Amino acid sequence: MYAPKCLVLISRLDYADTFKNCLGTIYTVYIENLPYTLENLIGNILGCIQVPPAGGPQVRFSIGAGDKQSLQPPQSPSLPVTGTAVYFIFKQLGIKNVLILLCAVMTENKILFHSKSYSHLTESCKALVSLMYPFRYTHVYIPILPAPLTEVLSTPTPFIMGIHSSLVSEITDLLDVIVVDLDGGMVTIPESLSPPVPILPSPLWEQTQELLTMILFPNLSQADLAFPSLEKPTNYPKSDAIIDKELRAIFMRLFAQLLQGYRSCLTIIRIHPKPVITFHKAGFLGARDLIESEFLFRVLDSMFFTTFVNERGPPWRSSDAWDELYSSMNEILKSEAQNKNLIPTHIQELGKILFENECPNQQIYAQKVLRPPDGSFHRIHQPSFPRISNEKVELIINDGMRKNCISHRLTVLRNQMRIIPMGPRLPEVLDVRPAVLNSARRLEVLKTCVAYIFENKIADARKLVPAVMRTLKHRDARLILCRELFGYVHGNKAILDHQQFDLVIKFMNKTIQNSTGVDEYTVAAALLPMSTIFCRKLSTGIVQFAYTCIQDHPIWKNLQFWESTFYQDVQTQIKALYMQRRRQIESNKESNIVLDDVPLEEPTALEITAEQMRKSPALEEDKKNELAQSEESTLYSQAIHYANRMVSLLIPPDVNAVGPKPKQSFRLDDNQSVSNSIMGSHSLSEHSDEGFEENDALEVGGAVGKIVSRFIDRVCTEGGVTSEHIRNLHDMVPGVVHMHIEMLESVYLESKRHPHVQKPKIQTPCLLPGEEIVTDHLRCYLMPDGREDDTQSWIPAEGALFLTNYRIVFKGSPCDPLACEQTIIRAFPISSLLKEKKISVLYLSHLDQTLPEGLQLRSSTFQLMKIAFDTEVTPEMIETFRKILTKARHPIDEFEHFAFQSYGTIMHGTAPSKTKEKYSTLKGFAKKTILRKFKQKAPTKRKLVTSTLDFDTLGPSTEAIDTHSLDDELEDDEFETNTDTMPRVLTAKDVERMRERSYVRDWKRLGFDDAQNGFRITTVNANYSLCRSYPALLVAPLQINDAALLHLGRCYKSQRIPVVTWRHRNGALLIRGALPHSKSVIGMLKNSTGSNTMSHDVANYHEQDKYISALIDSMPKNISLALAQYNLTGMNLSMNSLFLNASDESSYLNRGDTSLTPEVNRKHKSALTAGSDGKSNNWTDSLKPKSNTIKNNSSVSAATAAYRKLRLYVLGEKSQTKSGINADLCAEFIAVDYADYRQSRIAFKKLMRACLPSNTTNDADQTFAKSVEQSEWLQQISSLLQLSGAVVDLMDLQESSVMLSLEDGWDITAQISSIAQLCLDPYYRTMEGFRVLIEKDWIAFGHRFAHRSNLKPTHGNSSIAFAPTFLQFLDAVYQIQKQFPMAFEFNEFYVRFLAYHMVSCRFRTFLFDCEVERFDLGIASVEDKRGSLSTKHHLLGNTGSDDEGVYPMDVRSKAQSSVNFNRIGHSIFDYIERQHAKTQIFYNFMYCVRDDVLRPQSSLPALDLWPYYTNEELAQGPPYDLELTNADDEIDLSELRGKRIVVSAGYDNIEKSNPNAFVCLLSDVRQAETERGYLPQKWLQVWDQLEVPQMEELTRKSSLSSILLQSHGKLAHKRSTLEILMKGRLSGYQDKFFHPHRFEKHPYTTPTNCNHCTKLLWGPVGYRCMDCGNSYHEKCTEVSLKNCTKYKAVDGVVPPNVNISQGDTSSIASSAATTARTSSHHFYNQFSSNVAENRTHEGHLYKRGALLKGWKQRWFVLDSIKHQLRYYDSGEDSQCKGVIELAEVQSVTTAQPAQIGTKRIDEKGFFDLKTNRRTYNFYAVNANLAQEWIEKIQACLQ
Repeated sequence: MYAPKCLVLISRLDYADTFKNCLGTIYTVYIENLPYTLENLIGNILGCIQVPPAGGPQVRFSIGAGDKQSLQPPQSPSLPVTGTAVYFIFKQLGIKNVLILLCAVMTENKILFHSKSYSHLTESCKALVSLMYPFRYTHVYIPILPAPLTEVLSTPTPFIMGIHSSLVSEITDLLDVIVVDLDGGMVTIPESLSPPVPILPSPLWEQTQELLTMILFPNLSQADLAFPSLEKPTNYPKSDAIIDKELRAIFMRLFAQLLQGYRSCLTIIRIHPKPVITFHKAGFLGARDLIESEFLFRVLDSMFFTTFVNERGPPWRSSDAWDELYSSMNEILKSEAQNKNLIPTHIQELGKILFENECPNQQIYAQKVLRPPDGSFHRIHQPSFPRISNEKVELIINDGMRKNCISHRLTVLRNQMRIIPMGPRLPEVLDVRPAVLNSARRLEVLKTCVAYIFENKIADARKLVPAVMRTLKHRDARLILCRELFGYVHGNKAILDHQQFDLVIKFMNKTIQNSTGVDEYTVAAALLPMSTIFCRKLSTGIVQFAYTCIQDHPIWKNLQFWESTFYQDVQTQIKALYMQRRRQIESNKESNIVLDDVPLEEPTALEITAEQMRKSPALEEDKKNELAQSEESTLYSQAIHYANRMVSLLIPPDVNAVGPKPKQSFRLDDNQSVSNSIMGSHSLSEHSDEGFEENDALEVGGAVGKIVSRFIDRVCTEGGVTSEHIRNLHDMVPGVVHMHIEMLESVYLESKRHPHVQKPKIQTPCLLPGEEIVTDHLRCYLMPDGREDDTQSWIPAEGALFLTNYRIVFKGSPCDPLACEQTIIRAFPISSLLKEKKISVLYLSHLDQTLPEGLQLRSSTFQLMKIAFDTEVTPEMIETFRKILTKARHPIDEFEHFAFQSYGTIMHGTAPSKTKEKYSTLKGFAKKTILRKFKQKAPTKRKLVTSTLDFDTLGPSTEAIDTHSLDDELEDDEFETNTDTMPRVLTAKDVERMRERSYVRDWKRLGFDDAQNGFRITTVNANYSLCRSYPALLVAPLQINDAALLHLGRCYKSQRIPVVTWRHRNGALLIRGALPHSKSVIGMLKNSTGSNTMSHDVANYHEQDKYISALIDSMPKNISLALAQYNLTGMNLSMNSLFLNASDESSYLNRGDTSLTPEVNRKHKSALTAGSDGKSNNWTDSLKPKSNTIKNNSSVSAATAAYRKLRLYVLGEKSQTKSGINADLCAEFIAVDYADYRQSRIAFKKLMRACLPSNTTNDADQTFAKSVEQSEWLQQISSLLQLSGAVVDLMDLQESSVMLSLEDGWDITAQISSIAQLCLDPYYRTMEGFRVLIEKDWIAFGHRFAHRSNLKPTHGNSSIAFAPTFLQFLDAVYQIQKQFPMAFEFNEFYVRFLAYHMVSCRFRTFLFDCEVERFDLGIASVEDKRGSLSTKHHLLGNTGSDDEGVYPMDVRSKAQSSVNFNRIGHSIFDYIERQHAKTQIFYNFMYCVRDDVLRPQSSLPALDLWPYYTNEELAQGPPYDLELTNADDEIDLSELRGKRIVVSAGYDNIEKSNPNAFVCLLSDVRQAETERGYLPQKWLQVWDQLEVPQMEELTRKSSLSSILLQSHGKLAHKRSTLEILMKGRLSGYQDKFFHPHRFEKHPYTTPTNCNHCTKLLWGPVGYRCMDCGNSYHEKCTEVSLKNCTKYKAVDGVVPPNVNISQGDTSSIASSAATTARTSSHHFYNQFSSNVAENRTHEGHLYKRGALLKGWKQRWFVLDSIKHQLRYYDSGEDSQCKGVIELAEVQSVTTAQPAQIGTKRIDEKGFFDLKTNRRTYNFYAVNANLAQEWIEKIQACLQ
């Protein structure tokens, strides 16, 4: 029971089998009780057996028990001995598992074997470790772990251990241990293992698997062959030991391949007293292109590899089989590549070497080992184990050692030292191998770019920069760049200029950024010396080196990088040291010591080391010490050098900057260049903590000092630097840091002052005469905005922003290096600035830089400037610029505009200086408001007193009053400010001059000065006493005297009475004026001038009717039409006469088709053919003559009375319907819809955002076309053309006069009036006529240019928006030009020119609101004297004495003490005339003089977006300042001929670069005249002398379709006129007789027509009425006039003057009739028309509006039958304004008094009516009336 269980022998020798035999012999002697003493056996084992070292002979011995044993040492001490262990582990686990296990071991993972056999565990662990050869396993190695020690498995270090399988269940929580089941052949890798096990790099993984399969399964390759080869290998079958060695041979080959060239990367840092070698990992991985190999990366970082370098690194040592294999591996692989059959042969040869290492003796020695009989250990009686005598054993050991002399023999070893062959050499770090990714062309581009930089060809270099940046993504290109840059280094310093420096820094930064992993080591090490060589001179004595600009990379903080780079440099220095000594020896002819096998070229560091190691034993000690000291000094000096380098690259340049600085954050893809280094970055907020830290210079210096000290400790300890030198280095570092920080301070400050990048030279823009630059230029970038056009390819551009007294100009060059030689100009006039906004954080992609400050400037000339200011521009400079810009945009005086600063006649005197802005204080505003009520009571002296009425508050309805904003009030009562003007004294000479004005001449042309026509030109307004906003001379009927005109002014808003402006040849008049004042009680109160209100009002309106009657009487009276047979009466008469007149087919064919252009024909062709499939076409049904219906009508009357047409149509607002025209006057009121200036403002803003978006949007719904549509701009232009077209038709076809009585008479009125005249009168389509038209209908009749364009000086602080009234007119002119290209003498550029200079303030023409302002400032008088239209040369030169006395020395000149000199500037039309005489730029060569009426199409499809809004010319800026565009760009057309011209849209002026044939021919004529010595004629003379060739007209027969096609445009035009008339007529009755549709969405699968617009309706987005079934487009549902026909009309309720014609089935007429027959009060069908308006009680009450609205007087009607309280504007009003249902009334009570605006109030006259929704406040005139109302309402409630 207590018998010994085991015998243990412990030895450092690895002879397990021999030890096992010896122990077995001892056990047998003991168990069999043989006659041998155990002490003798043990003593012999320990003392008598001689174990030879590796390479020794076989030893045969006996331990003294009759045994015979042998011991065979291996031939090599470094080769492991495995027996068959490797073959065993492959059999147990398989190929892939063993390979994964090897990878796991090599990458230092934990591995645990388990098996039921301890010997299997031992064999497997030994096999796995032996496969690592030539590496040695140096971690924990326990093949058999005892059971009590299982907790050792939790150790954090790598290990290889084995445990018995019975213990596996006890071990569960091994999350990072790879478990190998030897018995089951399974390897388990935990999922949580991090990082995972990497495998061998491809293709080594695949090749190794193939070779292992070939050895382990030799028949596998032939297994599937039908006739396998019968030949068998010579030694077939192989023994297990042979297979084992061949398997090991494969792994030896694997590591020889994997480590190819490793000796080239060994870095020698010391040779004496002993070699110190490190390995350059980054260089090895880079040279082998294995940077991405995770396996090799981890292997090189392992402890095994460090041991491998230490053992196998020295070049002078004994070599083994792996060294031999490594040196010949390249040749072996080359031969195998040529002959695959050599692979097994080579493996067998290597296996044989390994086998012979273990079994060198082929003779088998028969051993005799004692063995106990079977079952001996089962005996019951076991002998006791004797106690061993220590003394006896000791004696035997000593005796045996003395006899055999073992100690001496063991020390005699052969010296096998030799030079280890280098093997394959890797290329140098900066040598580049051809790679697939890089073509030679790319690398050539890189080299060329670097050459350009150093040759200072910067422009050429910049063109190549983008290509180089792309190329630098490839590793080879990065290495080539380093090599190329180094090639230009000569000496210690290379001073570059700023642009060279910038580009070199850019490349260096990009190269480091693109490098990843260990590749970054190589690149950074190559650039490190250049960081202290390349520099630029900032100023005298201050030089900035490259290291200040390449710091923002994490590589500089990597200590491992610094060490490896340091060691590389040390090796270079050590090598240089020994080479110098060698050259000295050779020069002394003492070359007897020559290195064996020294190559002819310069020896490598390893070869030098080998030589020194070989000679070392023979060297004297003093010599050795001297060499060691030299090496130590070299290391010491390099350490000093590297300490300085580290300090320079680790301390940021702004370390001394005051204030918080951002942390240095390194992004992988960040192109930090010198212009975007951390220099100059400042926190936006001084108190912001996020992202910033306090960065004190001392703290930074201290931190850097610690890093450098740590580096010094590591490298100096490794290199054996003396402790004294290390101490010196540590003492030196703080001083170096301090000096560097001090030096950086001046560099940083100077670099801040100096532009980081060499900026392009500032290009000063060309200036107009009189234009001056008023601020310093601001260097900036023009940023791209959201426009989707061709200009964006030229932007961003780098240049400067200039502010002149006329324009804001950006001038610079594109940042794109391929276009950087071009010039970019973007400019607009200051006065057109709409909005100026600060923007921040603008990213410049080409610099990879973010600029902090910027401005966004938006102009009404459709220009947007998005500016990013350069970092050199301070916020203070930007703020100063903004203040000057704001001041220039809103001058305090009209004469500060550029028009009066530049040129023109100097005039004496000055405009009145407004000392205080209107409403500048609250007190002033209150005073103004109070004084309004008392102005008219002041005694009237001989002075001009303007209307005291507030223009907007006298609007059409009281609702409009309440919605006006304060801005609009400021705008529209501006004329009140000059009520204190002195009288304007006019002489007969002054009036005579006025008669020479252009608009007066035009009236004379039209015959208004001829009394026979019934008109006269009156001077009633010569001193502007009738109306301040009207011209001095007016056209008036002969019957009306001047006094009546003055009295009439009270009836109209702003006293703008209806005035004739144009006369048709048929006698029809075009009359324009403002709205008449309403006849409501509120209107009467507002118009009262005294106490007897009503009598004045009645008198006023009598005057109004008398005046309109006089106008009608002045029209021709002999127009009549016999239409009795048509039975047409009443108001429909005029419409149907127009309709029939329009439908006369022959009249269209006779007049020709001049009013319909081919373009519009094409656009409408689809509409013509849409109804040809059998369905009726709505437009033809509605517009063709209804003669059949009329003729067949059974109710045709026999009356023969002549038909009298209506002679006047008044186009007015809906609010005027009730107080309109007296029906006896043979006139009709038509209410029209139009977009007022407020709506046009909104549309303009939206159009600006659509054409000039500030940012690009990826929203698919917000396309450009959709944005333009949503702006409703084109819809407003369409409406404008439609209204103007109606005027044209009424005057031309109907031969009726038209009066425009809309708003104030200066916005929409001017638009319609001028467009109608343009269409009707061909004179206005000439240049001269168009000038007259604008001077008459816009300038003379007081369109408020200054207000609408926001140019009024007093508007500087107001937020009044730009209103594009005149711009819309010009847009309409463009649309008409587009449709009738031959009708206008001027071209589209002329219209654009006017649009631009409307807001530019370059000309005086559009600067004032009315003629009186021009008169007060003296401009009108000077123009009158000089005869601005008739005299052509009148702008420059002396005006003589005629100017004296123009300005009476009155109050106006007292504003300033001294006489000022102001210039009156140019008229734009004078300027155009002068330019027209010189050049054909404004002329339309297609112009054909014809006397016809234009009828433009107004439908949206016929309209185009005006290119003025979207086009741009960046080459020279806007083309509308002709002096600037012609200054340096006079194109000689003769030179262009035959040459290839590149014209870029958006950049070049296409008209100038590619002129039309007319311009070219005129140029040829001019050139021909010049060549012949003639004086060239003016182009206009040449043009006028041309003879127009006679062309024979081609006649052809017209088909029905062509007739329809020709007439369709005209019919559509008339249809729109009819639509306007019908809408206007029905507007008064719509509320009463209109039932709305109930729409629902309905998909139209078959084509149908919309019941409103008659166009095709097809698809899923239609709407259908649920009641009547009518079909509509979505947009037509809102504007449709047609009522729902489900409801029946109420009998007897018919609107007056509307005839119900059953015969007329046209869409409009039927709509009118149906609308007339329908009543909304269908719930009260039982009441006839006379009881429908039951009035229980009625009278005037003041009612308070909702929310903040004031009190208004209304006419209230209490209806007890309908149980309603209705209110109207007046007692005569038939249309109620609102209804209070008495069913909802809860109570009616007296109320507290309130301020209602009247003088005296009765406090008991207030009462409240409370409903369940709100409380209504009322006021009766006195308490009795209030009580009566309360009683009446309560009675109804009860």
